[in-house]
Amino acid sequence: MEMELPKLFQQIIGDSLNMKTMKERAFRVARSNSTVLISGETGTGKGLFARAIHQTSKRKSGPFVEVNCGAIPESLIESELFGYTKGAFTGALREGKKGRFLLADGGTIFLDEIGEMPLHLQVKLLHVLQNKQVEPIGADRSVPVDLRIIAASNQDLEAMIEARKFRKDLYFRLGVIPIHIPPLRERLEDILALSDYLLQRILKQMGRERMTMDAAVIDAFLDYSWPGNVRELENTIEYGINMCRGSRICMEDLPERILNGPGDRSEPSVLGSLMSHGTYQEQLKAWEAALLSFYMQKYGHDKKAVAAHLDISLATLYRKFADLE
Repeated sequence: MEMELPKLFQQIIGDSLNMKTMKERAFRVARSNSTVLISGETGTGKGLFARAIHQTSKRKSGPFVEVNCGAIPESLIESELFGYTKGAFTGALREGKKGRFLLADGGTIFLDEIGEMPLHLQVKLLHVLQNKQVEPIGADRSVPVDLRIIAASNQDLEAMIEARKFRKDLYFRLGVIPIHIPPLRERLEDILALSDYLLQRILKQMGRERMTMDAAVIDAFLDYSWPGNVRELENTIEYGINMCRGSRICMEDLPERILNGPGDRSEPSVLGSLMSHGTYQEQLKAWEAALLSFYMQKYGHDKKAVAAHLDISLATLYRKFADLE
């Protein structure tokens, strides 16, 4: 039986089997206080998962503190994370400084790019995980802290352990609940929904009128390998909006890397075949028919489930089917 996910997880676009599995796992762990390790390539949405876990947990009224371990210079990361007492070192603030761990007290700290954390700080992080205490620089005792740690990495941490660049004991402490977000090339069935969602969101942000994408564009998206994942798809659609001279994004509006991407486009996709010809209204109707057909198959022709997924009333769904006949 399919689990009913809260709206925050439903808003993470993707209904492919592996994405649904990860969203369900994330929702289950959100209700506990367990440490989570999210893995996945750059641009897959690790931060979205971390926020959704926090916001559906018992800690949702507490702070959510995000730290990109790779963006802070190594000389500063210890003071940023653990803080320091007054006069701890030359150049320190007179009143001292609270570190990110203490700022996250009562909530969640999200340690993104955890593989970039220096080895000597990995030992201190292990102490936080084991003892729920933080020792600021210059302090003579540890301070109790109540927080949940969610870590993420786009690196192969097991390979880093073999290379002695990441502690094995920390890896197993962090990875109580592992969540792996698949790259976009492994869930191409999500391309249609993602493209439509991103197109509408970007158009709204830019204050632009409604636009559509040509069928050949969708075919190109399905052929491309997306090394930059969802973030690259979003950038590509924004590029297309800016380059487009009409109301439909066409192949000539795409970046060169997409046009030169792998794939044989001599044979159109099923969606492309539906949308290759006709007026704007006819192609829009074909798009809607393909979308409704996809969800009808997905939910075993359960119209109530389809209407719930699309966030429309059952009456609206029946009307759409009638209009398409």
